[in-house]
Amino acid sequence: MTIVDHTIAGYPDFELGLSPQRAVPYRIYQPERGSNGLVVYLPGFGADLGGYTQAFCEKVAGRHGCAALSIEYFCMRSRPQVGAKVTFEPEDRRQLEAHLPLKIARYGTDEQVLKAVCALKPDAPLTLTASLTPPDGSYQNFGIMAALDIVAAINDALTRYPINRDNIILVGASYGGYLAQLVNKLRPGLVRALFDNSSWAEPNLTYVFGREIGACEYSAGANERVTLAMSVNSPWRKTAGHPHYFGPSEFLIRGFSRSQLEQMVSQGANQTFCLMVHSAEDRNIAPLAAKVEMAQTMLELGWPVEMLIYDASDIDGSYIKNTDHGMGLSMFTFFERGCEMLHTIARPFKYAAAEHVIYHAGKYRYEFDYRHGDIRARRCLLD
Repeated sequence: MTIVDHTIAGYPDFELGLSPQRAVPYRIYQPERGSNGLVVYLPGFGADLGGYTQAFCEKVAGRHGCAALSIEYFCMRSRPQVGAKVTFEPEDRRQLEAHLPLKIARYGTDEQVLKAVCALKPDAPLTLTASLTPPDGSYQNFGIMAALDIVAAINDALTRYPINRDNIILVGASYGGYLAQLVNKLRPGLVRALFDNSSWAEPNLTYVFGREIGACEYSAGANERVTLAMSVNSPWRKTAGHPHYFGPSEFLIRGFSRSQLEQMVSQGANQTFCLMVHSAEDRNIAPLAAKVEMAQTMLELGWPVEMLIYDASDIDGSYIKNTDHGMGLSMFTFFERGCEMLHTIARPFKYAAAEHVIYHAGKYRYEFDYRHGDIRARRCLLD
């Protein structure tokens, strides 16, 4: 097996006008005897590029004869265990003035404040707010920029290596599964199949502007008495008229409502086989009801879809470990089961990646143009 690292240019944030220049690293695992396809592994929040990702990719390349690819897409390292920095906004520091020396709460560095918070010993349990900033300084765009990074990495790999384009598979968990679905939306006809464990059917607003609505996306104990309720830094706001307003149009383009799925079908996205699994108990992080509605609509539109819902009776301690979000699922076993379905029930697929993709989403027209050898994205107001 050969493992090679590459870097590509990330596409700028065409919605917000931010992040104009950035590098996107990806890694490809090539089997010794050539590749009969490409498998892209997309982990969820908190599982970014860790040991499991490498183990998964090595197994795919070693046992299945496919190249495997992992990518550090936009805003990937958004949890402390993978390098995100705990930061304190002005409102956090005002809250801290009641618990820390004024000099530290108001003027200390983030590191100094965090150290002081960890040393707190309040009489009663205390919850404090903070933010998370990925080590590269990125922010939570939620979906679009990350999906375009994945598309760009696949395109780059296809130009560098003799990969069977008719056998590209995306495998994702939670946010990674959502990105797999979004890749199929932004470049229909690119992938043969996607295997999606517990993703969203529409944006979870806790991750978009959670701080503004008082919703915490990630909590961790600073010590046994103090909890930090944190959200990843995001420029999006829920207030109409704000320059970074996240409104119905931004919501629609990131989701899979009937109107969006119909537009996907018109551009060839329904050629991709979708295997989706979900916990019957997942009601808050990635609500099951919305995912079931998405799957039912896809089936009505003639999409090759399999959706499996697991409950407590399905826990086996190996493949399915619990009924929490993601189910502790063995992603490699999930991949192998998906491949079995792909060979037995999915219809034939021929690579036909769309070159010019258009969506109407609320007041905007979104365009994704791949005809010039790169990605050109824009949005414009509808007449």
